[in-house]
Amino acid sequence: MTETLTPPVTPLTFLFDLVATSARRAQEEESREAVTAADEHVFRAYRDTLGEAFEQHEWSGCPALRDNGLEPSAVAPVGGGLWLHHTITTDDDYRDVLTLLVPCSCGRGYVDWQLENEQDLLEILTDLRRTDGRGVHGDPDNPDCATNVSPAGSRR
Repeated sequence: MTETLTPPVTPLTFLFDLVATSARRAQEEESREAVTAADEHVFRAYRDTLGEAFEQHEWSGCPALRDNGLEPSAVAPVGGGLWLHHTITTDDDYRDVLTLLVPCSCGRGYVDWQLENEQDLLEILTDLRRTDGRGVHGDPDNPDCATNVSPAGSRR
């Protein structure tokens, strides 16, 4: 029988493990808080539309990427390639920002709309209904879409 040798745990190894565990827990907490914030904002500000369409479990939380200047956020698939992205600004007023990310008609990127209220959402959805849920691609020399944006991020 072969015996597996376990390296001794030194105080430094223990402390490194403690730091890694603490950082992971902090990221998990940020992700949970981002989901809660998104769900509460949608329920408060978009009660008759998104508040009826989404449940909290449909959001996925993302921890902050502070080196890139990004705060914790949450994303939710809307369907048809559309996504919602929610975050809270870190400026003086700490306000909720909800963005609708829509595939561009060129097929190479996304067009984003920062939603101000339920009426704004309804107007955008009315326009998107005409284009089968695609943002209309603009001038080839000055495209409306950001071809380097993934569904989990926004240009703004």
